[in-house]
Amino acid sequence: MFAALAISHWLEDRAGRSIKKFVRTARRYRTVEIQASPHTLTAADPLPSDLHRALEQIHRPSGAH
Repeated sequence: MFAALAISHWLEDRAGRSIKKFVRTARRYRTVEIQASPHTLTAADPLPSDLHRALEQIHRPSGAH
């Protein structure tokens, strides 16, 4: 439980929003892969710009601004 709390705090700090708001926004977006014979088709809704920015902030190196 302590690890989950630490990760939630880190995500809030990096994303600049509460974990509740981040999860509510991100939960709506999924990727679906469909296997059609030898081909795999991928379908996904485009992410809104605020969620895309939050994910970029999470993935940036620690020392970068």
